[in-house]
Amino acid sequence: MSSFDAIVIGAGHNGLVCAAYLARAGLEVAVLERSDRIGGACVTEELWPGFRVSTASYSLSLLLPDIVADLGLQLDVRAKDPVAFAPRDDGGGLLLWRDPARRREAISALSAKDADGYDQLHDLFEEASRCLRPMLSYPATRKQARRAFRRSEVEGLFDKTVDGSIAELCEHYLETDLMQGLVASQGIIGSAAGPRTPGTAYIFLHHAFGQATGTPGAWGFVRGGMGAITAALAEDLRNHGGAITLGAEVAHVKVDDRRRAAGVVLASGEEIDAPIVCSNADPKRTVDLVGPTLLPLEFVQDVALIPVDGTVVKVNCALSGLPRFKGMSASGEPGPEHRGTITISPSIDYLESACHAAAEGRPAPQMFCEAWIQTTTEPELAPAGKHTLSIFAQYAPYRLAQGSWDERREEIGDIVLATLEHYAPGLTDLVEDRLVLGPPDLEARFGLTGGNIFHGEILPDWLFDKRPAGGWHRHRLPLPGLYLCGSGAHPGGGVCGGPGRNAARSVLEDLVAAGRTIARNT
Repeated sequence: MSSFDAIVIGAGHNGLVCAAYLARAGLEVAVLERSDRIGGACVTEELWPGFRVSTASYSLSLLLPDIVADLGLQLDVRAKDPVAFAPRDDGGGLLLWRDPARRREAISALSAKDADGYDQLHDLFEEASRCLRPMLSYPATRKQARRAFRRSEVEGLFDKTVDGSIAELCEHYLETDLMQGLVASQGIIGSAAGPRTPGTAYIFLHHAFGQATGTPGAWGFVRGGMGAITAALAEDLRNHGGAITLGAEVAHVKVDDRRRAAGVVLASGEEIDAPIVCSNADPKRTVDLVGPTLLPLEFVQDVALIPVDGTVVKVNCALSGLPRFKGMSASGEPGPEHRGTITISPSIDYLESACHAAAEGRPAPQMFCEAWIQTTTEPELAPAGKHTLSIFAQYAPYRLAQGSWDERREEIGDIVLATLEHYAPGLTDLVEDRLVLGPPDLEARFGLTGGNIFHGEILPDWLFDKRPAGGWHRHRLPLPGLYLCGSGAHPGGGVCGGPGRNAARSVLEDLVAAGRTIARNT
């Protein structure tokens, strides 16, 4: 039987962040990963010979700059420019540039009001981000969050950007369907909610927190794919004495006769002792690992209520050539429409209709899609002359009203590709290979209950001091020695690292309070 100071369950990015901070503080740390790879859903995989793809998470903005600095991570993050390309039915489309003047000119070609309105919306959410960014680094309550907004002179800022719907804001500031749909799409990412649902404004705000590219709210590609992040985290952990074991599935958390966490038992039967256990699993899986009878009933009931049924389909493709969009570049070389996020979200009603279909157990006949071709800026990720294409799509329900995912997976993949091919004729002829991952596949492959990419909804009802359960937002769980370091903890999902860092802080605070001397070498 082996023993460590701390065990971290899961080698996803948050688990690695947590473990890296603990190792730097002088603890003997073991990370136990059930799969054969490091990274969880933040991974780069060679899905087909020569094609390297960010299989799940695909773009970076939210990773806290403090984590990058503390751990000395060397990452090449390139901000997307244009930020987005929104194609039109009749050809051409909107290129949303990083440069404010160029962006304003492009939007003005659609609508002068939208050019003004987009800038006003950007300023509104950046003001809200300034209020909440400091709260990503400690376990804040909703009351504290609302109080933070009082520093702003914008009337009703909390109600608008946290409790409001993204559709309401878009319809107030923007007039064209294309701009309303493009902006509103960022308020429903990873959610089962539609854009008219109260609280979807917060999902937009959550994605505006990021500063990893150096520009607040901007998103970028990581050279080498998203696995470069978790590879750098794993290297730092190992450099400070931490261990990572793959193929080590945890069956349950050990509890001693004092009703404290005391280590884990693996599926193989091997026992590993540790007085500290940090779970990077989602809250529901974490409860299962402990056993609900060893936790307070109210806590177990709260966790059971967390909505986790996902609606995301990820379609990764190997392409023989570059897609051509109607009315755009015809040279065969990468154009600006290929370099940013290709967004299919032509109106708010389009998103609402897709959401309603999924709520009835039907995959939306026309999907909301975010697609990107990282090989246009990083050709070494595919064989010469070929490209990768990854598509993040909603809405397709975890539970289908008719048939099973095993029966309908490829059909649903066809729907996703057909949605994109409407704007890029001939796309499907370029597809040499593809991998379709519906919610059950995301669950099986990455351990995400329900296939929920955020370990549970990030609507306001499931945030702050309600994440993961009422009153248990400080990363300590109601079993002494057990901590939650995954996206189901504050501040929530995305490749942020905040939950992992915050959990490590809680562990170290408790050790100091117990009289242990902690190294400070971060």
